[in-house]
Amino acid sequence: MNPEKKYIIRKQELFSQITDLIRKDGYANLTVRGICNDLGISTGTFYHYFPEKNDLAWILFSDIDDYFKDVVAFKFDDNELNNLITYCIEYGNYVVDSGVETCRCISVAPLKHMNHNYLDENRSLFQLLLKILVRGVEKKQFNDTFIPLEITRMLMVLLRGYSSDWAKCNGNYDLVEKLENFIRLFSKSIVN
Repeated sequence: MNPEKKYIIRKQELFSQITDLIRKDGYANLTVRGICNDLGISTGTFYHYFPEKNDLAWILFSDIDDYFKDVVAFKFDDNELNNLITYCIEYGNYVVDSGVETCRCISVAPLKHMNHNYLDENRSLFQLLLKILVRGVEKKQFNDTFIPLEITRMLMVLLRGYSSDWAKCNGNYDLVEKLENFIRLFSKSIVN
């Protein structure tokens, strides 16, 4: 196996284990020393794969992008309203499956860190939603009262806000149901 592939595989293994620690202990409670002790690795090994602790937050953001690009996008059909509803439900499912502590971690992560901007509209999570709305307008399934970019921005704020609230409430309500109810209500304002 080539060294680059070996590096990527090992980094993914470590991140999976660290994600379990985040779910168990919370991101804010993690220290590099504690992670290393729990995983039986040296601090040098940790920093080899993650130059600093904040890199873990970026990986969490990248993970949802990959999930939407590699899994959710293949669930779409020609009906953009159905795709919009699916998108929101899958967002909720992803957050719930990731857990309250991971959601809290993402909610408190700095919005910009080194070369990463977590609100970057070029992220696949944002672009996939934008494409649904653009196609919906092009197919005349959605009206053009608002431009798709503005609707995408509104919906991303909503999805992040509901997720943050759900985490603050310790996951004590059905996030997926809330998101589905909202998007069905919201969609009435954009459907032709």
